[in-house]
Amino acid sequence: MGIELGVLKREELKEAVELSFRAYEYYEYFLSFFPDLEMRRKVICSVLYGTWPLILQKSHFLCAKIDGKVEGLAVLEDPCYRRPSDIQFLLHGWWKVFFDAGIKRVKAWIDMDESAGKPCHDYQHSGENIWYCSSLTVDPPFQGKGVGTHLVAFMEEYIREHGGKQLTLFTNSEKNLSFYKNRGFDVFDECDIAIRDGLNMRSWSVKKTL
Repeated sequence: MGIELGVLKREELKEAVELSFRAYEYYEYFLSFFPDLEMRRKVICSVLYGTWPLILQKSHFLCAKIDGKVEGLAVLEDPCYRRPSDIQFLLHGWWKVFFDAGIKRVKAWIDMDESAGKPCHDYQHSGENIWYCSSLTVDPPFQGKGVGTHLVAFMEEYIREHGGKQLTLFTNSEKNLSFYKNRGFDVFDECDIAIRDGLNMRSWSVKKTL
């Protein structure tokens, strides 16, 4: 199986959204807040289409392709990244996220995302040349076949070539945590994040010196 690694082209963004949609569909990060399948699908689709076209020029989108089709994606934020404003997000489609799931539910999910990402963002701003990976996904049919491993190696090489010294990210999945540990990442923060009705979700923040 030949894997082609490179920078995602704008015309490939739709493919990237579609594979990420399939990868996130049953991920606890969304499942815990949006248990209804139809609602969850609408939310994931609206979040991706309301975010990635907006940040495409601000972030670094790397991809893994097989037979010319995008099957893996990594989204990176360099130390100079500046988050778009809430108004920009709403104008680019986030209004639909709130419409699909309701303000209260979406606000709870946003609070969770900010809590889960805070250790990584704080760490990124604590030193120089630290990059943050906001998303790393592989299309489900190709998971466990080396695509993620190749993409992580390419991601690390890309960061080093652009002057980066460290990489940080978080995960809510024990399976994914094991994947990162096996590739040299170290856990530097571990916490439980409240979901609803007394339920919590585990979150691990990891880092790696490149």
